[in-house]
Amino acid sequence: MEAGRLEFRSLLDAERAELLGFLGDLGVAEWAAPTECPAWSVKGVALHLLGDDLSILSRQRDGEPSRVAIEAGSDWQSLFVALDRHNEQWVAASSDFSVRLLVDLLRLSGEETHRWYSTVDPDLLGEAIPWVGLEPAPYWLLCAREYLERWIHHSQIRRSVDRGDWFDERWVDAEVAVAVRGFPAGLAAMPAPDGATVTLAVDGGPAWTVRHDDGSWRLYDGSPDNASVALRLDRREAALLVSRGMTKAEVVERLELEGDEELCQLFSIGLSAFFGR
Repeated sequence: MEAGRLEFRSLLDAERAELLGFLGDLGVAEWAAPTECPAWSVKGVALHLLGDDLSILSRQRDGEPSRVAIEAGSDWQSLFVALDRHNEQWVAASSDFSVRLLVDLLRLSGEETHRWYSTVDPDLLGEAIPWVGLEPAPYWLLCAREYLERWIHHSQIRRSVDRGDWFDERWVDAEVAVAVRGFPAGLAAMPAPDGATVTLAVDGGPAWTVRHDDGSWRLYDGSPDNASVALRLDRREAALLVSRGMTKAEVVERLELEGDEELCQLFSIGLSAFFGR
């Protein structure tokens, strides 16, 4: 069965509540702690999350054109360089916000983005999600994409201050469910015979499979009995992989793939490029 739609509106709201509670307990030194985003402290990552919220409300809800547009024929490297520059400018410009004001604004922007995603028709087509494809995506997927974005940065903050695990199935299974939406596009250049399958499964949880037919890959829920390539992860590994908690070398070294040797090697390289930092 092809992968179905995701309903993440309530989860998006719950994740923001968790983040606000967590940020409210941080001390001065923790706000200044470095993160896996080299240029940003914990405060910088939180400011980036605020900027994401404001951008969503402006461009999606209010129809304000974005300065970082995704157009057909765009050069991907140039696009992401421009996006990184845009994010860095925002964080630098807002760096004088007090942490109290920042948390208050994240609460407000979280409420407004949740209200937006709860109001808009989930099947309405909006903007493209670059790592999924260049076609406009429905709003249920845009909402899910935003959950993944928030979860990644929330995880980076937690790791930077070494405060508590973040591997509960409620959060991890959801973030993997969003991330695998990018597998068909990510595997597009990977040569494979028709009928080849690549499965990712979470121990004790769900599984997803991409299958190659007629020159393209499609995503399905579940797993076949004998996948061409199989990757099984416990929730800690899944959380670290999808939130970019591993370096490129660690992705290749730590994840054990089973199946066709050549396809396993190609998929390992792809995972490293897509998720490794």
